[in-house]
Amino acid sequence: MRTTHISAYLITGPARPQKHNKMGTTEFKQRGLKANTETGSFINMMMSRNGSLPEVGKGATELRWTDRSAYEVIEVREDKKRVIVQQYLPKRIDSNGMSECQDYEYKDLHPMKEVIVWKWGSWRWEREYTENGKTTREYSKVNILWGVKDEYFDYSF
Repeated sequence: MRTTHISAYLITGPARPQKHNKMGTTEFKQRGLKANTETGSFINMMMSRNGSLPEVGKGATELRWTDRSAYEVIEVREDKKRVIVQQYLPKRIDSNGMSECQDYEYKDLHPMKEVIVWKWGSWRWEREYTENGKTTREYSKVNILWGVKDEYFDYSF
């Protein structure tokens, strides 16, 4: 069952390393989604402004226009710049119908593992394709909140 308290997480959040400070650590702070051009959801906009870090077993939430998808963090490289995730196949457990109040059970995972990397100042999906014997990697931006599993489907679209 989902027992996420988003507002408390947004206020406190995890400690963030400073960007290229004297210790040589890197900051992982996302710019955040822009209202009405990158997101239609105030909640997703607020959740996207975070510097959370991935941890194995803690979960993650992909933030889209108004929907959210829950993932499980399977593997994190030591420098935290490469993460392997699997999307949950959540089961809705409430009886609220087409409502904003939604509760999900997170048990089953999609069999496909996906890679997210910290590149060019933001988190990005890394997709690898092989065509005519040539391997190509493509990157596309993803807004993600680490440490929280929060599935949400917006029925108003």
